[in-house]
Amino acid sequence: MLQSSTRCYTPVDPIAYPIAMSAVASFAAAIVLVLTTSQHGRFTMDAPGAIQKFHLHPTPRIGGIGIYLALVAASQLMSSLEAKRILDTILLAGIPALVAGLLEDLTKRISVRTRLLATMASGLVAYWMTGVMITHLQVPFVDQLLGWTPIAVLFTIFAIGGIANAINIIDGFHGLASGTATIALLALAGIAALVGDTPLVLTAVILAAAVAGFWLVNFPWGKLFLGDGGAYFAGFALAWLAVLLPMRNPQVSPWASFLVCAYPVIEVLYSIVRRGLRRESPGNPDRHHLHSLVATKLVQPKLRNLHPTLQNSAVSVLMWVCAAAPAVAAVALYQRPIALWFCAGACVLLYHMLYRYLVRL
Repeated sequence: MLQSSTRCYTPVDPIAYPIAMSAVASFAAAIVLVLTTSQHGRFTMDAPGAIQKFHLHPTPRIGGIGIYLALVAASQLMSSLEAKRILDTILLAGIPALVAGLLEDLTKRISVRTRLLATMASGLVAYWMTGVMITHLQVPFVDQLLGWTPIAVLFTIFAIGGIANAINIIDGFHGLASGTATIALLALAGIAALVGDTPLVLTAVILAAAVAGFWLVNFPWGKLFLGDGGAYFAGFALAWLAVLLPMRNPQVSPWASFLVCAYPVIEVLYSIVRRGLRRESPGNPDRHHLHSLVATKLVQPKLRNLHPTLQNSAVSVLMWVCAAAPAVAAVALYQRPIALWFCAGACVLLYHMLYRYLVRL
């Protein structure tokens, strides 16, 4: 007599579905945007030649659209209601940042101040939806000020706007901004995993997957750019999770969130000071960012035989080290504020030393 046999199937973890959807949908949307350039290119192309631009050929700069749509699709597959609430807050509150950036991508007429206010508006909407704000920084006098709600709200939306604009500032080379954002999001996910905040882990990984899907098309050949819309939205999403992590988990120092975002934040603060000393507008584009100096003083002279597009991408690979080092320190030291202060100071000092070294080359 034949005996019936049964097969055991291991079900796929439902958590994997939205993560996979986020990455695949983002990648697919990016490919579609590249293949349909002839239909939208007259509106979306980013031409080379401007002082802060290093690419060689006109390239569409609306990659943020694909990232946003991928996250909308991923949200529909999420089984964790709390994680879905976090992601939906990002999707709704991030609209001002996304729209202002996209308008700049399409018209080139939206001022830096307007875009900054739009990212801050996204932070304000996120606060209005959740009531979450930065209430402490583990600095005595500052914590007393943040105990007053209006000050805490203003500081929160300013910090969120600052991080969003910082991601946009470093968006100058293939894979630099998207790679940096992915590193930071995964670091936040790592800290959240260590403290058992599973919804935040899931949201951060889904966001990282969406950005990584775009990154596969952007790096190394630069077929599609993140654009202001994508940079501001990704920066807002990163900033909001950086706010949520220590506010949801008191054992996490807010300085861990700072270290996770240290490279782009230090870049924007250093740029403001540098331009201020020269009596220039903080919003003026130039070729004096750290990543620009790495390109002109280090990569291009040392790799002159490499294809220019690959030289462009090589800059990003080097700068990812600047993003990853403080992020790793944040994961390792998230409960130790004094050590995090030391690391933050060390990052600022090392940035300055590297900057001065490159200037003198």
